[in-house]
Amino acid sequence: MKLKAKGIFLLIVSSLLIIETFADSREGEFLKRSIILNKKTYNYRVYIPQDYNPEKKYPIILYWHGSNERGKENEIQIESGLPQVIRIGSRLGNKEFSSFIGVFPQCPENNFWIGENADQAIKALEKTIEEFNGDSKRIYLTGFSMGGYGTWYLAAKYPKKFAAIVPIGGHIVPAFLKVPMKMPPMLKDAMHPNMLPLYESSNLYKSFAKAVGKTPTWIFHGEKDNQVPINDSREIVKAVKEINPKAKYTEYKGNRHFVYGEAYTEKGF
Repeated sequence: MKLKAKGIFLLIVSSLLIIETFADSREGEFLKRSIILNKKTYNYRVYIPQDYNPEKKYPIILYWHGSNERGKENEIQIESGLPQVIRIGSRLGNKEFSSFIGVFPQCPENNFWIGENADQAIKALEKTIEEFNGDSKRIYLTGFSMGGYGTWYLAAKYPKKFAAIVPIGGHIVPAFLKVPMKMPPMLKDAMHPNMLPLYESSNLYKSFAKAVGKTPTWIFHGEKDNQVPINDSREIVKAVKEINPKAKYTEYKGNRHFVYGEAYTEKGF
């Protein structure tokens, strides 16, 4: 009888754990998670599709937000950009939004997607792959505005890590600098040391294109962008296509900065 009672007890506990796990996986579809790096806690969100199957391997999308979503509350980075498009697509029953897992780190205020903030995103990505059975051979990197800048940074730092990259309304050269660049002390101190020669190269666009290599690339930008000048995208497109002729570039005629809605719903994306 004791053994039978113990078996029933374990069955109940197991059932509760399964229910708790299932409830967590449906937490608005964007789960709250955190990692610790250099004794600092970084929060991030993970998008789980409604019909998530833990036995299935999923491709992973790492998304980097723009400058307006910086902070530490782990909320604002999922209110616009790709997360916003995901919510709309999911509500409309679009099957594409049930085919992947998304990782959404948050960059602290007055920081950029370089150095330790790039590291915290990579650590969140790796933890997500382990926790949710992600496919390490199908990792996709995308970002908007400041996140587009970070996309180029991370793609150049880890050229063989991503199955494809998608910078949107981003840039390599900040609007207040010119090529060849001399990085300001604030950016220089935050950056990985091995990335500095790349940014200060006299042939910066060609150097970046060479670093990214033949990673499948699709670049988006609004023709009338009033926040991130479009010339930067046009220059990197030229350099990338010399190495990777299959790279794609979509320029939205007449559009300004906020083109992520068009980009993330583009046919074939």
